Amino acid sequence: MLGLNVLLLTLVSLSFTGRFPAPDNALDIYYQLAILPSVWGLYGLLALLLFMPLTLLPKIRYVLMLMCAVMGGTLAVTVFIDDFIYEIYNYHINWFFIEAYLADEGGEFFDISLKTYLTFSFVAFLVLLCELCFLWLVVKKITIRKKYRFAGLIFGLSVFALVLTANLTHSWAYAKNYAPITSMDAHIPFYFPLHSRSLAESSWLTSLTGTEGGAKAVAQANIFYPKNEMQCGRPKNNQPNVIMVVLESWRGDMFDAEIAPNTHKLATESLWFKDHYSSGSVTTRGIFALMYGLAPTYMDNVVANNGAGGPVLLNEMKKRDYRFGIYPSGDITRMKLADSSFLPVKPFIEHGEGKGTIEKDFDVLARMTNMIKTSTKPFFGFMFFNSTHHQYYYPEEFAKFRPYKAPSIIDYKQGKDPKPYLNHYKNSLLFVDSLVGELIETLKQEDKWQDTILIVTSDHGEEFADTRPTRFGHGSNYTRYQTHVPLVIHWPGKKAQQYSHRTASVDVAPTLLQDGLDCENDMDDYASGESLFNLESRPVQIMSSYYNYAFVTPQGSFVQNPIGLLESKDNQDNSAPELSLSPKLAFLALQKMKWFYTKPEEAKPQE
Repeated sequence: MLGLNVLLLTLVSLSFTGRFPAPDNALDIYYQLAILPSVWGLYGLLALLLFMPLTLLPKIRYVLMLMCAVMGGTLAVTVFIDDFIYEIYNYHINWFFIEAYLADEGGEFFDISLKTYLTFSFVAFLVLLCELCFLWLVVKKITIRKKYRFAGLIFGLSVFALVLTANLTHSWAYAKNYAPITSMDAHIPFYFPLHSRSLAESSWLTSLTGTEGGAKAVAQANIFYPKNEMQCGRPKNNQPNVIMVVLESWRGDMFDAEIAPNTHKLATESLWFKDHYSSGSVTTRGIFALMYGLAPTYMDNVVANNGAGGPVLLNEMKKRDYRFGIYPSGDITRMKLADSSFLPVKPFIEHGEGKGTIEKDFDVLARMTNMIKTSTKPFFGFMFFNSTHHQYYYPEEFAKFRPYKAPSIIDYKQGKDPKPYLNHYKNSLLFVDSLVGELIETLKQEDKWQDTILIVTSDHGEEFADTRPTRFGHGSNYTRYQTHVPLVIHWPGKKAQQYSHRTASVDVAPTLLQDGLDCENDMDDYASGESLFNLESRPVQIMSSYYNYAFVTPQGSFVQNPIGLLESKDNQDNSAPELSLSPKLAFLALQKMKWFYTKPEEAKPQE
């Protein structure tokens, strides 16, 4: 029964082989043929070891076979669903995905359309039929014939040999950094290959994680943030108000006078950073970098250290007796942002309320409007609009771009024409832009426009089949489609200007601290970023998603793969072995990744 399920799982997961590189020699061919049956064979061997003691119990054979059928069938359906997820979002089902799905609000994280459920249910029905056939075959044909009495032993030995040779091959490839084999790891679900111990303990790989103790030490390491006590100017009578407006999933090339007329008009009259990038391809990392000014790779450590005191920006504003209003439409508590990025002002978080995402976004605007009208002292406001998140929401009167259609994961998987989904997304941007327009009008009506720094940006971008026909959403790569975002700043006293140098979300907080709050410390004391007004483009940017990080340059990205090595990608997310990261840039990025793990008296990062 286990052997039949290994065969079934191998067949179900054959689609993943379409992402394997073309084999160059006999070893590549063997590994590609052996990898899938060895992965599922290993799970079969583990199940065999688990069930073996139970075979000593009387009359339990049929119960064990039924358990094998249930476990194998469930895993087969899961692998089929995982293929959909991986094809579209470039990550496999994991605990984060499961938690996010269970806590999903209105299907914003994962499509829950009827078409999706019907497709998955039909596949589950087919798998059920297969398992019933397997049970019939085993009970009626195999177990009653003596010639099959050694089938289990032969299966076990064959699978053991396959698992052993495949893992030894991978261990060699890992030690040799042989990409044609190691590059396949990321494509296979629930795969935990054998690694070379000597390489896994090398100081070079450890340095890539940013700690001396490896991955486990990240959550235990001390973080020195800020590195030294902040030296900021005394509070002034005319301290600026600061409002950050974040539109979920707003990509940089979806910003023009037609899609976002109010914000575009603001951009032409303000500071417009045209080559700006989020430091994360997902919400948590993007907002973390925006608020802390730290590389997003610090986030897990900061969360583990109870927020590390919270962002310096908010703490300095608290010292100056700012009023705070944190108004997210989506749930930032579940995403750990309330306990990190907004820790110092957590009591002032008020989630938007309403029956759906549109009503919640209206409520976010209403709450911000109320603070503007009632505040008698400087204030900091944070608005996070969620209507531009998949599946994209807007009142019908904003359905300007046609044809439009609500997206379905089944449509994504089939690689259908993305234009209707892109128009649907544009309509949601048009709607949220109208809310930004109302915010600007309120500030002017309340005579607070010239006292307020207004920042409009996004947490990350959004892809619509730009790199491949089935790739949608975000968090799956580090191309400009998922990381290039708008950044517009209305800053009283600063002349309107358009900037073309490359900037990142880690630059926003230190710029506010230096130019808005008159902090005199070197930026190395409190940020991984630089001043937005430093006109030199950032040659390398550290970006992160839920499950890996990358060093991103204008030529391409160098992405951490599941075993800790860096894989080079071009700007269309294709493997690009010819691309290389200069040692100088690699060293600079690594220094920034571990700078706040070193004590203040240690040397500054080299430029």
